[in-house]
Amino acid sequence: MGIDEDFNEYYGISPDHPRYDGNFDEARGISRDRTGPRYNNPEGMAKRIKAGLPGYSLVDYAFKDAAGTVEYPHDGTYGLNQGYYRWTGLGQTKLPPGIEPWDAPPEEVNKVITKAAKYFGAVDVGFCKMDKRFVYTRSSNKDIVFEDVDKPYVTDEKAVIPEKCGNVIVILVPMEFTENSYAPTPLEVTSNMGYARMHFTAGTLAEMIRGLGYNAIPMGNDTAFSVPLAIKAGLGHLSRNGRLINWKYGQLTRIAKIFTDMPVKPAEKMAPKGIIEYCEICTRCADECPSKSVPYGPRTTSNPKYPNLNPGALKWYNDEGSCSEYWKEVGTGCSICLRCCDFVKPQGIEHDLVKWFIRNVPQFNRFWAWSDRKLGYGKMQDPREYWDIPIERHRN
Repeated sequence: MGIDEDFNEYYGISPDHPRYDGNFDEARGISRDRTGPRYNNPEGMAKRIKAGLPGYSLVDYAFKDAAGTVEYPHDGTYGLNQGYYRWTGLGQTKLPPGIEPWDAPPEEVNKVITKAAKYFGAVDVGFCKMDKRFVYTRSSNKDIVFEDVDKPYVTDEKAVIPEKCGNVIVILVPMEFTENSYAPTPLEVTSNMGYARMHFTAGTLAEMIRGLGYNAIPMGNDTAFSVPLAIKAGLGHLSRNGRLINWKYGQLTRIAKIFTDMPVKPAEKMAPKGIIEYCEICTRCADECPSKSVPYGPRTTSNPKYPNLNPGALKWYNDEGSCSEYWKEVGTGCSICLRCCDFVKPQGIEHDLVKWFIRNVPQFNRFWAWSDRKLGYGKMQDPREYWDIPIERHRN
């Protein structure tokens, strides 16, 4: 069985699964009041700073906001065809006149692109064929269409992907274990830093690809779904709380993608199974979700509360509306479900051993889920101690 057939069967997705409207609100089936204050509005920040809440000091807020500088530039533009996510060249690299595009076997291309991506900031890289089912129909109020053209282009009405851009490079960038342990306070700075790394790493790698003579369309959470493309690139599987779990880094990564016509070798099989089977036993993220946004029970093919929210895939459908409301209540991004996940651990031989058992002897899954709680993993750290501990870069 090929990777496409295995993927469709494992996630219950039909070959004619419809594309999804990437714009928010009514298209997502969620009622969100965009006219009211955001979760990180200045008035709420001032209120929490004055109250002296641990993890909500002026220093903590400035730390988190500054981490998003690259992702959210000063002019406020980000997303599809913005900043480092530009669909055309940034002018840094150029194919010299009279020089043909780099011609190498796909295996060599994978080797070079993987090393370059990791140098630019990725921790893992995967490759897959284009799957239009996971490309939005609309994003940033533009129609996303495929056309038989030589170069991608964007107008006020549409964003055009060349049909020949049939390959996808999927990039995982790191999120630090230590900072993630302070969720849900602004000291959980690693989300903002992760988005900034996505923006920089994908944009920089895309510019290198253009310098080699090929098209490169970089993106973060815009334009296409990240998780299914990462799964098809062999980088992990879907969790109960709707994120990618990578066997080495757990949920502590952010995902960026590049569509390209560069000849790469796609993954021939998905990552080893066992993650979904563990999530079926473990309900830690659902147990600890303060807004009860993470579901219990088995995977389903539709969301009972939001039936228009991209039905058809066999997965756990989270309540994005109640999750968003809790962000407003707590005054920052939450990430409790990441903090408490059994796959979110510092690197170490003991955790590698447990993951071996999860992959190969799933009969022990209930014991590992029980022992993780008994040993106290996943608890929130004391924000009052953060600035006194040494920095631990990428400790995950």
